[in-house]
Amino acid sequence: MNAEDYRSRVLACWLGKNIGGTLGAPFEWKRQVNEVSYYVQDLKGEPLPNDDLDIQLVWLIALEERGIDVSSETLADYWCLYVTPHWCEYGTGKTNMRLGLLPPLSGTVHNTYKDSCGAFIRSEIWACVAPGLPHVAARYAYEDAILDHGNGEGTYAEVFTAAVESAAFVLSDLEGLLDVGLSYIPSDCGIAQAVRTARECHRVGKTWLETREEILLRHRGSSIGFQGISERDKRLGFAEGKPGYDAPSNIGMLVAGLLFGGDDFGRVITTAVNCGEDTDCTAATAGSVFGIIHGAAAIPKK
Repeated sequence: MNAEDYRSRVLACWLGKNIGGTLGAPFEWKRQVNEVSYYVQDLKGEPLPNDDLDIQLVWLIALEERGIDVSSETLADYWCLYVTPHWCEYGTGKTNMRLGLLPPLSGTVHNTYKDSCGAFIRSEIWACVAPGLPHVAARYAYEDAILDHGNGEGTYAEVFTAAVESAAFVLSDLEGLLDVGLSYIPSDCGIAQAVRTARECHRVGKTWLETREEILLRHRGSSIGFQGISERDKRLGFAEGKPGYDAPSNIGMLVAGLLFGGDDFGRVITTAVNCGEDTDCTAATAGSVFGIIHGAAAIPKK
């Protein structure tokens, strides 16, 4: 991998993240099947603001100011200085840090949302810092995730995605990439189980919609952030779930977007959004994985 190829993949990672996050933003935290084929907002050529990207820029500042070998304690300093939200895992982690609890305690104590999605959405920077070195990217991702997800599924989610994204710089086979990601997390954790469900459904010929329903049947949680649950999902028994247990189902839907979208960027991100749940995050991470694999030239002008 030469410098030009590396730059193209990093650029495509950033573009894919922006595009997927912008596409999914209007449908965030709605448990419903969507029917998206393109943006539904008048964007005037600009992407939407997104914490998925903003926090990674904080990490970039930390790397520039403190050097490449940052620890969770260093990241905790920058979190308390720059991260403004007080809700869910972000707020719980920050409150614990300001009380003197270091990671991973900061992300564990009194944290209903340690199994949620706030960590895997900021995994790309570690892959871009350590391209083709998933063991290094996974270590960075762990140091990051434990700030606000401690010993929860949210930490496994970021370790998984960072390893996949790092390996994607040198490996284009999606099944192989998923194997790499799974090799860094416990085989019996919720993230690993949801990934296996998505792969199993794809392998036996289920549709993306059937896969989505199987994921919710086996792995769903229930978020205070939900903006509504469709009547269809209520009839299917998806109205209830473990509070804050959101990362497994959303990782499953992210993987479904990649599997069913294949080499079509638009299909990857629209499939992720159409599954519902944390749509700006699943489509954004799916878009970034696609971008790293294929490079900037593979993202259509549309």
